This record gives sequence, C-alpha cells and structure tokens, in this order.
Amino acid sequence: MKKYSVFSLIFIALMTLFVYIQDNSSTTFSIFGINISLPNAVWIALFLGIFYILSILFFVFIHLQTFFYKKNIQKDIEIMINNIKNKILYKNSLKEVKVLKYCNNFVKNINGLNIEPNPSEKFEFLEDLKKLKNGEVIEISKYKLNENNPWYILNIKNRLKKDGNYAKEVLRKFKNEELKKEAFQIFAQKAPIEEILKYNYPLTKEIILSHINDKDLKKLLEIAKLSKFEEIEIAKALYGSRTPDEELEIISPFVYGSAYLALKYEHIEKAKEIIEEHSLKIFEYILKLKECGVKIDIDEYLQAIS
Repeated sequence: MKKYSVFSLIFIALMTLFVYIQDNSSTTFSIFGINISLPNAVWIALFLGIFYILSILFFVFIHLQTFFYKKNIQKDIEIMINNIKNKILYKNSLKEVKVLKYCNNFVKNINGLNIEPNPSEKFEFLEDLKKLKNGEVIEISKYKLNENNPWYILNIKNRLKKDGNYAKEVLRKFKNEELKKEAFQIFAQKAPIEEILKYNYPLTKEIILSHINDKDLKKLLEIAKLSKFEEIEIAKALYGSRTPDEELEIISPFVYGSAYLALKYEHIEKAKEIIEEHSLKIFEYILKLKECGVKIDIDEYLQAIS
C-alpha cells in the first residue's frame, strides 16, 4: 500500500506537470450550481486525486473483507477441531460451521470406535484412546463422559479384565446394563451361589463350570439356559465328582445332561425314559445300540456327530 501511494502521487504530479506544460488554459465546470474555473492541470490533479482516494478505499475494503474471511475460516477450523474431538468421544455438542459448510456432514459420519487413534497436533487425546483400544485403563474422568459412553464402557471393561474384584463394585454402583452384564460374568465365577442368585443375568457355561464342585450347583442349573452341547459339557465335568445318583439328581434340570449321564452310567431304562419323553434325537441312535448290547463310548459317538 505504501509503494502504491508513492507511485500514485508521483504519477499524479507528472501528469499534472505534463498538462500544465502542454496547456496552461482553464476550464469551467458547474458543480451543484456553482461555476468553478480552474487550470486544466489542476483539474487533472483533482480527478486523479479522487481516483487515488477511491482506489485506496477499495483496497481497504478488500483488505477488510479478506481479514474477516480469514478470521471466519480460523474460527471454523477451531470449531471443526472441537467437533471432531466431540464426535470421536461420542459427545453430542456439535456446532455447525458457516464457511466450511461441506465439512459438517463429514464430521457427522465419524465413528469414534472405528478410527485408528494415532495422536497428532490438536488431537493429543487420541493417545488415551489408543491405550483404551490396546486394553489399558486410563483416567477418563477428565473427558467428562457418562457411563453410557462407548469409551467409558471400554475403560471399565479393561479394568474388569485386569481387576476381577472390581466387578462387585460395578454391579453395585453402575446402571449401564452392558457393564453390569460384563461384570456379572466375572463376579459370578468366584462369588457364592447365594450371591449369584440375587442377580437376574444369564448364566454361562463358564460360570457353572467354575462351581461344578459346589454343593448348591443344582440351584444354578435350575435357572440356567444353555445349548444341548453346553449341557452335555456340564454333565461331562460333573461325571465322577460324586456318586451316580447324586450326579443324576444335580443334573436333572438339564435333559441333555441327564440323558448323557444316564447313558454314561449304563442306566439304560432311565436314559430311555428321558430321551423318549423329551424327543432327544441326538441320543436315539446310541440308545438303540446300547439296548442291543453294543458296547459304544458315548463320548466317541458325540465327537463323531458334532
């Protein structure tokens, strides 16, 4: 701008001098009803001066327009960075950007758990998310996430894997069902059966196997819902741990497990009663063989068909 002003003033001075040398006459103009008579050189200097002032005003306008545009762009960038961070952290506080409007939909499509969290400038928090995805536990309270937030849930799950004793606290303090179910699976493998029965969460094969020698095992079997092959696995684990009658009494809530143990102990009549009553197709063939006196190992049979 400084150079432009210097060259403009030199140009005006030269043009005025040139006109003055070539033509020293005067010209009269009527402006707002007033006749003004000035030398032609002065009129040239005046018109060029007005043009110079208007050009300066134009440049100032362009400069201000560019300044505010850059300022709005910078503001949008800061909003975008904050939006991306909030979206990755599953926070709903997103603001629409005004200049970079095409980026709004981009941010909305971000799925935090699916990103590759490589830390970078302005996104240092990704270091913590990387730790979470690697199974580590972080101090997550600084992000102010609620217990239904996926990252918060992952952090609790990671802690549960490292500290099984934390499961009871999760069951007591948290409301999130996903977390409570996860905690229950860990808690129930070591807790007394009476404590387990206080909760209404599905019992897995692993939970039951962890209590296979417990005197109250039947109480778990009465409320457990397992697949036929899981029932048979429980029966296999139970086999030989007590007397046959005690084992058959304990396994009675499991029809597939009961049929397995009856066949295993060669209680053919009891096995036939259970198999026919519950139409257990899987055991019908081996039952017929045993009724015919054929010696066959039920474990080998099951291994062959599974």
